Amino acid sequence: MGFEERARALVATAAKIARLQELSLDADVLDSSSASLILTGSSEDWGQSVDYYTLMLEVPIPTYVAIDEVRTSLEKRIRSRIAELVRTEPSNRVTEVVISPILAEQPKSSEPAEPIATNGATEEEPPSFWQSGYFRLFISHTSANKESAHRLKQALGEYHVAAFVAHDDIEPTKEWEAEIERALRTMDALAAIITSDFLASRWCDQEVGFAFGRGKLVVPICKDAIPHGFLGKYQGCKTQGLVPSAVAEQLFNLLLSNVLTAQRMTDAIVDRMVNSISFDMSRRTMTLLAKIPRLNDSQVTRLVQSTESNRQVREAIGVPDRIQRLVKQIGKTKTI
Repeated sequence: MGFEERARALVATAAKIARLQELSLDADVLDSSSASLILTGSSEDWGQSVDYYTLMLEVPIPTYVAIDEVRTSLEKRIRSRIAELVRTEPSNRVTEVVISPILAEQPKSSEPAEPIATNGATEEEPPSFWQSGYFRLFISHTSANKESAHRLKQALGEYHVAAFVAHDDIEPTKEWEAEIERALRTMDALAAIITSDFLASRWCDQEVGFAFGRGKLVVPICKDAIPHGFLGKYQGCKTQGLVPSAVAEQLFNLLLSNVLTAQRMTDAIVDRMVNSISFDMSRRTMTLLAKIPRLNDSQVTRLVQSTESNRQVREAIGVPDRIQRLVKQIGKTKTI
């Protein structure tokens, strides 16, 4: 049995120990959870190969709400408890525990529902650092690479991508750990700037594990190191010798082509056209729209309406005609 397959057994054992110790809250959370171990990195430690894991615990929504104020401390206690259970296995280490809610199921329908464009709306009220209508990208990076992350964030604005960079977006008066968690819960995807010091970062490790646990796309941005663990299986961006604008273009193309992010990325580009503030912006957005493989009904409607309601679109030379041709060519005719 592989280490990942022992998640349920480890959690069940930890629950029994907690109950014997009369720690009912810990035991109840562990018993009600759906557990999985996610490989988030590996390294050589005194000649021994060591794999690092994040334990993901998905709990019922009422349980998640009930533990809201103590969730962080509970995660730390469970991490220590699990670490004790695996201390005889030096090649495997559980470095983080993330408790998240089991996602509610969508109502079943006899007909497949057309995806609804929500302009970035989620069940949780979006934090103020996410720009309305933009694709939400969390950039995971070490503190030594905050300038690179900042420059990439600026370049991504051209593609209507709002990038969360902790050093830029967290107000000094806000609880920084809570704000990072809010960004992770409301993001559309995560990009990890892979550098030689990335693996050693406890926070980067947890951020990537959180994204995997929520089923979000994780894109490795290979700066001066190669992806490790699960990250090694994902298509990434090679950045050596590239300026930020070129890296941003690579990211945009990946987000537009991946099934997990294609619709949200398309929504963002459509929003960019609908809210265009200049003729030049409309023409540049048209170039981005030309790369889109499919438009759903809502996106088609919004684009067509923009040619009537927004002067910067309506009077941009050639743009209304190009939108009409695009709608005829790819409106619900191609699949991603």
